[in-house]
Amino acid sequence: MRWRKLTLSTARPLIRGQAFLATLACGTSSARIAQAALLAGVVSVGIAIGLGVPLGLVAGYFGGWIDAIVSRCTEAVLAAPFLILAIALAAFLGPSLTNAMIAIGISDTPIYIRLTRGQVKNVAAEDYIEAARSIGTPTHRILGRYILPNALPPILVQATLTVATAIIAEASLSFLGLGQQPPAPSWGSMLNTAKNFLNQAPWMAMWPGVSIFLVVLGFNLLGDGLRDALDPRET
Repeated sequence: MRWRKLTLSTARPLIRGQAFLATLACGTSSARIAQAALLAGVVSVGIAIGLGVPLGLVAGYFGGWIDAIVSRCTEAVLAAPFLILAIALAAFLGPSLTNAMIAIGISDTPIYIRLTRGQVKNVAAEDYIEAARSIGTPTHRILGRYILPNALPPILVQATLTVATAIIAEASLSFLGLGQQPPAPSWGSMLNTAKNFLNQAPWMAMWPGVSIFLVVLGFNLLGDGLRDALDPRET
């Protein structure tokens, strides 16, 4: 078998191929990291909405002892700082992305309970709700057709803002080893690795931090835009 001498002209295709594969691998890894962060944010908020909105809807509409029990439990959970509660729940459930999402969702639930309860009380005091009650409209129909749709706009705005908070919380849990586990990529675990090389390679911490900043900024701007669009006082 005859070997050719490796020169710059013969090595250039190999270099280009390696550069292409490296670029493709980096792009795929970046997409996977962003996908994990967005998945954690969306699923966590979905858990919080799924738990908080029904409880707030029932407590705000029926009032009485139901409202008292839900409100006292909500205040007890809110007494603990959000991130501390999420860390405690994630440590109790075990380190994984799924458990981190559950912990963040449960920690965010009291926000939606209080928000939904306040909106339901405001809507339930309107004259058309009293008219619906007076003609014998079933309670589930009043809640589902008249009260909940009118209470949704603030909940949607809060959801976009909470996604940003959940992404930061997931990165914090991954940084502490309670979120996404290696070899699966995560911005938090990347920051955890980069902290050991801040003097030699500070850019290792810069890019995950900038990525988190841009994603969180985007969701905050989206929430501000939704708030302006859904606010009847702006129309």
